[in-house]
Amino acid sequence: QKTEQAIVEVGLCDTKVITIISGEIQEPRQERPNEGFFIFQTEFSPLADPQFEIGRPTIDQIELSRIVERGLRQSRAIDTEALCIISGEKVWAIRCSTHVIDNDGNLIDCASIALITGLLFFRRNEITVIGDSITVHSFQERPPVPLTIHHI
Repeated sequence: QKTEQAIVEVGLCDTKVITIISGEIQEPRQERPNEGFFIFQTEFSPLADPQFEIGRPTIDQIELSRIVERGLRQSRAIDTEALCIISGEKVWAIRCSTHVIDNDGNLIDCASIALITGLLFFRRNEITVIGDSITVHSFQERPPVPLTIHHI
């Protein structure tokens, strides 16, 4: 089951980035059965910069994606254990999609701000677990739950 999305647009001078955060219940990764996880994706539009090509990221584009992803993962700012629903069976997978709309420099800063802001605004559905039964409550039934963020 997918959740609502948090959509954030950030601009630094003429650089513009849109980040979309969404969540989905999935099986955990085998190496971390009691932790949820993040899925990162970065899209570079040829309209943003003539150097960007469709389907073929440059080394700089790959490095941007890695820096932003590594910054979030290594900071351990988001509590991935809090994303666990049933250990070894169900966890939240948080998808972070960043789209570069216009490139005029400072892409790392702009993408990082958009990602962090999106994670702060994102809310997931409340879950009730009784035995092996999982109930996903709608936003109308119960208030949505923010991610557990230790620090920024």
